[in-house]
Amino acid sequence: MVSGGADSVALLIGLTEVLEPGRLAVLHVNYGLRDEAGEDEELVRNLCARLDVECQVVRAGSPEGNLQAWAREIRHREAEALRESRNMDWVAIGHNRSDLAETFLYRLATSPGGRSLLAMPAQSGPIIRPLLALGRDEIRTMLDGAADWAEDRTNLDPWYARNRIRLEVIPQLEELNPAAQVNIARTRAELEEDDLALSEMAITALRSEGEDIAEGVPSRAFAGHDPAVARRMLRFLAESALGRPVAITPETTRRFIRLSRSSEMSSLDLGSGAVLRIESGMVVVLPRGGETVEPIRLGEGDNRFGRWAIQADPIGPRQARSEFGEKWSAFFDLPGADFGLTVRAREEGDRIGQLGMSGSKSLQDLFTDAGIPASRRDGWPVLVLDSKVLWVPGLARSRDFLVVGGDRPVLRLQARPPFDP
Repeated sequence: MVSGGADSVALLIGLTEVLEPGRLAVLHVNYGLRDEAGEDEELVRNLCARLDVECQVVRAGSPEGNLQAWAREIRHREAEALRESRNMDWVAIGHNRSDLAETFLYRLATSPGGRSLLAMPAQSGPIIRPLLALGRDEIRTMLDGAADWAEDRTNLDPWYARNRIRLEVIPQLEELNPAAQVNIARTRAELEEDDLALSEMAITALRSEGEDIAEGVPSRAFAGHDPAVARRMLRFLAESALGRPVAITPETTRRFIRLSRSSEMSSLDLGSGAVLRIESGMVVVLPRGGETVEPIRLGEGDNRFGRWAIQADPIGPRQARSEFGEKWSAFFDLPGADFGLTVRAREEGDRIGQLGMSGSKSLQDLFTDAGIPASRRDGWPVLVLDSKVLWVPGLARSRDFLVVGGDRPVLRLQARPPFDP
């Protein structure tokens, strides 16, 4: 990615020294936000022509929402699209050691937690930052006389917090020690090594309890671990369950360790819209408010209800009789592709006339008697016809629509839960 600034120009020239021009492609995004935007584009085009490197220019259009986030999203999206279309390996960005120091200080002041300080790694997926060992002044000195570059006047605007760090904070620190930026970079590198080691210990501890940690882990898994490791274990558990970043503070970890020693069910608000529950010896993380799954109309073939899979197939009655007794399967005298059945979550007042028993039983009692953790109940499928509960997979089948004989096909349902039964 080449903006036309000194850092990205130096990045391009440096890469042409180690790679053939045909192995490079340049992306320049013209945001059209400054009077000089056209001049920047022309500078990049001319540089690419001189170096015999392909140049692709994208015009961003009208900004939306947060200006910096909008610009960042566009250039990263377009860079990834160009990388894939050319079957290339990396997206190179011209961040340098000064950028890293400024980001570290900004995060230190605005975002608590060690992980926030580890932004701007040398590699993140296909993104690489080859210039992190060089300071901004070093790069400009090296470029002097080798190429032209453009200065972005917005970098001098103190309205932006990062510019205030660059123009005011960093110079003050360098008065204390000229090696301030180098020391910040070294400290960040050390923190990254420590975090990698602790994270590996946390993942190993979790994996020892099973591969599918998103479904929860036994509370005993956390016993005896240092709080730094336990905190990362909680973080990985939460992020595996929710599929997004979740911050876990030392205070939250201490509260969790106290709660995990109790045999009673308890909950802990993790913030970020997440809740941790300890129940029946298991630790699970859920969205605040519990798991909600939209009802589905059951059709022939594979059906998905939340993280459950339910296969519906018409089969012969003889085959059905040979498969009776498997708790994750059920058979109904309801042939045809449109069965009229709905799969939904449990509702207040639900009851089932359970096969083999007289009367009916509430689903609340059914789950309680089976020892199903409360965190799993709201996402558990309930098969209904109109308002009548016919099947709760793994727990109960109703007395309705029994297969009693004859030659016509019957409906076979097979449920696959998202956890190891």
